[in-house]
Amino acid sequence: MSKKTTYLLGIVFSIIIGCILYWYFCCNCCQNATNNIKTNISNNAATVSKNLNPFSISGADFDIGTNENFNFNTSGHAVLTPVPESLNDPIEKLKNHLSQNPSKVLKVMGYFKGEESNTSTFGDLGMARAEAIKKQLTSRGISADKILPSGVMNEGLQPDGSGVLHGPYALLLTEDSSKQDLLKNNLLKSPTLMNFGSGKHATSNLTLKNTNLGALADYLNSYEDRSCTIVGHCDSDGSDKFNMELGQRRADFTRRQLLKLNVDGDKVKTTSKGESAPIATNRTAAGKAKNRRTELIIN
Repeated sequence: MSKKTTYLLGIVFSIIIGCILYWYFCCNCCQNATNNIKTNISNNAATVSKNLNPFSISGADFDIGTNENFNFNTSGHAVLTPVPESLNDPIEKLKNHLSQNPSKVLKVMGYFKGEESNTSTFGDLGMARAEAIKKQLTSRGISADKILPSGVMNEGLQPDGSGVLHGPYALLLTEDSSKQDLLKNNLLKSPTLMNFGSGKHATSNLTLKNTNLGALADYLNSYEDRSCTIVGHCDSDGSDKFNMELGQRRADFTRRQLLKLNVDGDKVKTTSKGESAPIATNRTAAGKAKNRRTELIIN
């Protein structure tokens, strides 16, 4: 082999070795840098996604349709302006829902972290934020009586890169338990729903107008989770078997009157106690008249 050929082969060999070393050191570095960039982008996206809380209402049966929200600065108690216009539509739906469901109220739970400074006049920053949200909602036509604000510590709050807290609160549609309890207590003050003639299991329409059936129907129709049991009772005339059957017919008759008032049949159960649970003496006609009745149990 000539010297010239050996020289050329050496050059080629050097080029090959150089390419291999370049690929090993430089391309791997570039790949690592690319991977780091992708990882950082992914992490940043996850952080942004985690911090951006869209407007939502727990218990709502209507579409919200926006990714915006009421926002606050860290340690701030005033809603940041301008307020996104996309919030107008879901708030209008919320207002209509509350108007159509008089037994419902909206709980507004304002969140805060223990490390935040509270410069508001309220006891905690969460309550101040809840009141700020309430002000926004009432300015859009929602009755203040329908909004129940409260403050809740939430150490999971995370601001974005500018220190803004996106939607640091929660909204919950729920039943107005105070009104519900009042209606229930009023009904139970006089649990007798209907009275009946001797041996009878039906009454006239005139008698029906003087009962609590209308109030009971309104109560059951207003609260989805409420139901009742109608118990039929008798005086001591007749056999035990006859009176048990008569009490059941009285309870079933009362139930049918509630169904005529648009009460869901699944909400009304019936049973009979016959003559076993008198509320007055069976020795007088007046006492027997009181015992011939149906009574209400609210479940």
